Amino acid sequence: MKMVTGIESNPLTSQTEIDEIKGQTVKLPQHVLLTAVILRDRTDRYNELVQEQRWMLHPCEKLTLKGNLFVFENVLDQSGKIAVKLGPLPQWRGVQSEWDIHVTANGKDGFIATLNDADPYPWQVIEYTGGKLGRTRAMHQFQKQHMLCHEINFLSNTWGDRSQDARMNEAFILQEIEAAKKLGVEVVQLDDGWQAGRTSNSAQAQEAGGVWEGFHDRESDFWVPDPERFPSGLEPILDAAKDAGMVIGLWYAPDSANCFANWEQDVKTVLRLHKQYGVRHFKFDSINTRNREGEINLYKFFDAVLKESDGKIVVDLDITSGCRPGYFGRIDCGPLFVCNRYTDWHNYWPHHTLRIIWQMVDWIEPSRIRMMLLNHDRNTEHYANDPLSPANISPATMFAPLMFCMPLGWFEVSNLPESYFQQIKPMVDVWKQHREQIHAGTILPVGNEPDGVQWSGLVSLAEDGKSGYILICNGMNTSVNLSKDLPANLKLTDCQQLLGMGRLECEDGLAQVTHMPPQSYWFGTFKCA
Repeated sequence: MKMVTGIESNPLTSQTEIDEIKGQTVKLPQHVLLTAVILRDRTDRYNELVQEQRWMLHPCEKLTLKGNLFVFENVLDQSGKIAVKLGPLPQWRGVQSEWDIHVTANGKDGFIATLNDADPYPWQVIEYTGGKLGRTRAMHQFQKQHMLCHEINFLSNTWGDRSQDARMNEAFILQEIEAAKKLGVEVVQLDDGWQAGRTSNSAQAQEAGGVWEGFHDRESDFWVPDPERFPSGLEPILDAAKDAGMVIGLWYAPDSANCFANWEQDVKTVLRLHKQYGVRHFKFDSINTRNREGEINLYKFFDAVLKESDGKIVVDLDITSGCRPGYFGRIDCGPLFVCNRYTDWHNYWPHHTLRIIWQMVDWIEPSRIRMMLLNHDRNTEHYANDPLSPANISPATMFAPLMFCMPLGWFEVSNLPESYFQQIKPMVDVWKQHREQIHAGTILPVGNEPDGVQWSGLVSLAEDGKSGYILICNGMNTSVNLSKDLPANLKLTDCQQLLGMGRLECEDGLAQVTHMPPQSYWFGTFKCA
């Protein structure tokens, strides 16, 4: 350890032992802004999932940082490089390292960023031009290239109403399918409880001895349809879903016990469910890798499932708990099931959902983000005198931001108030006409960081930069001055309303929305002046 002496030295010639470290190097110019993007999963514990730290690089300061995502932007021309580590977040990796990047001066020729490549997680360096728009577009395109499936869908899952598996049976799911059709849902996902085995999250966990891993040490028929709940198997609900123009999805938990030692058996089980029932959509949960051996076996499981199904199986990968692949470990699998929120536990507010989407879309391809809306009529007593309570936000306003990601109806559809069907079904019909174009563009956050009070929004800008879609969520405001708060290079003209409330006037690149009720939204198309 070097002593601090107070004796001056030239930072261009003085070196420390850490400068001898080896790794992949990235040469940087003199005037660079470094952004370290700190992501969090384990969302049962965390809600602020994106944090950014910035440094204006200087020869006097050497940086040694851990993380998965770093941006180096030349402030003179807004070109840059993005370094992405394709692995779990640092704290959950099977192979730990003391650092991920080290940045030091390169004499008088700018800086050198050294990327630690001594562990098994590869780096991807992405170049871009055009500042924030170019950076976001490059990040999204990079992820799209790794994704096997680009399907955009509206999925429902009953777990959000906290009945757990207590209501899981054929009659109930048939009711769900009927109601889901009225709402415009495309995938009715059966969560934990469709299977004969009981987990630790079951309403019957105590009497049935429910487990959260070690499934292969239990009964051999753990992963078959529960014969009491589904006496005729899954066929009646599969047929009902097909007749309604929908499909059924299933919850599944690859067995984490003994470092996923039974991964091959899990592959056989998932493929059996896929082939026997035609199920393509799976939510994978209860994953806990713990060490490198578990990580390797889990990845073998993913590889085999995707290969043997010819990429037809789509995974909603739960990142709410445990040691899991996270944001960049398995981009190819499918969307991320980002968080569990419940009005029962007083931890759901619609503006927090918007906030997570708004913060994430800079870095995570939006069709990888599965986000929820809940039944706002439940547990209103938990939110007494709260102006931002779910009950004070209309179903339409709750659904609006989900049009820019992957919508999840986190509720029992058959238990929804009529207002959900009246407000959301027309929105879903319009969204289905435009969703491919929305997601073909570059989706960017605009306005203020969501807090439920100020206006926030999302923009999808077409690849040619000449047109796009805009969503305005006004918070407590009745008017929004877009000319003041939109990026300077985004001048709107020819705005056409598709959904929502208010009047948007745009002329000569100046735009303002007026006559908006508080906690409402405006959604439509625009052209760029």
